[in-house]
Amino acid sequence: MTLSSSVRTVTALLAILTGFATGSLAQYGTRPDRSDVLGAARAGSGLVSAKPVSPDPASRSRSMTLFENLTVDSLNNQVSYEQRLYRNPMRGLVTLYENSPSRMGTEFIPLYQGVPIARYRLAPTFETITMSRKDRARWARSTPFQARRYKFDFRLQPEFIANFGYREQTVQSKTNILLQSQLYLSRGLVLNWGILFPLINTIDNQKLNIRPAPIYLNQFLALDQSDFLSISTGLFYNDNYGLNVQYRHTDLTQPWSYGVETGLTGFYYFPENGFYYDQLNQFMLLADVAYRIDPQNITLKLAGGQYLYRDRGFRFDLIRQFSDVEVGFYVMKTGNGSTAGFNFAIPIPPGRIAQTRQFRLRSTEEFRWEYNYSRGYNIGTRYKVGTPLDALLRQYHHGYLTNQVR
Repeated sequence: MTLSSSVRTVTALLAILTGFATGSLAQYGTRPDRSDVLGAARAGSGLVSAKPVSPDPASRSRSMTLFENLTVDSLNNQVSYEQRLYRNPMRGLVTLYENSPSRMGTEFIPLYQGVPIARYRLAPTFETITMSRKDRARWARSTPFQARRYKFDFRLQPEFIANFGYREQTVQSKTNILLQSQLYLSRGLVLNWGILFPLINTIDNQKLNIRPAPIYLNQFLALDQSDFLSISTGLFYNDNYGLNVQYRHTDLTQPWSYGVETGLTGFYYFPENGFYYDQLNQFMLLADVAYRIDPQNITLKLAGGQYLYRDRGFRFDLIRQFSDVEVGFYVMKTGNGSTAGFNFAIPIPPGRIAQTRQFRLRSTEEFRWEYNYSRGYNIGTRYKVGTPLDALLRQYHHGYLTNQVR
């Protein structure tokens, strides 16, 4: 397969993906219904209808099962909650708004691993209010962490690694299905674990043996209104283990953000019997700055530093957010060469498969994949540790959420 044919293949894939992003996900709920959810037309200048229809008790009870660690603070008119079912945070905000007995002026506080992201008001107008260090300390005192308030949540996560363009074999792929879960240990501290079921492997000589999925601890911290930290240690994706630290400064109401990511890792894999690992010898250090363009939901991001295999260089990303889907294009120049590619993040239907009060089985809320034309030269190679911190925070940006109801 030549470079031109690879480009044609990528273009076709992107055309399919764009249609999926803007149309096919309607049945999965790509965009909140403006008339039923936020009533922008009826409310005039506000985003929320002044007189929304109250749901029946049975419907309200079913809706509330979507949430975990749900706390209603009537004194301060606040509702804090965590939801892991939907990639788009607006769905949780809208569902709680529709089922809230007191809607006007109510503040909704979405949590990530038990840590509040920000405060949001849907009526009379949509507002995003960042939380200072004092705000977070006050909230933490009034809302003690309780691990038992979280479900035993299991998700099915596909994994697809592919190389294109080799004459002997046009597509080389490694396809797995991961059954993953999280164990909440304390506020912000989560153990990610699971089981990997291999399906296809034509990339390397690793056997199709059932083995542990990535297992790692992650500590998520919100330091103040605009500084966030994610620290991970354990067995990561892409057969790397070690330590990863991500810091990001992002005001969820402003366009500029910047961050730093560093890690020290080594190679590991599970043969048919036993466990093999190499020494920690891969150091990575990357810094980036990003700018968000409204109302197009476009983020421009420039990053640079040292990738794996001591490969140093720069990368420029153009990222477009849809309601549930994110699509990006990038170019990269490093010491190992130049390349370009695309990436996307999508939810996998149907979402919830089975659920009780304490247990849930679902498809993953996010499948993230990236393609580049590098032909095995390790250009800008890196490993993955769950959802990148910058991608996570993009989902809670004021512009991204309000653009869904304009």
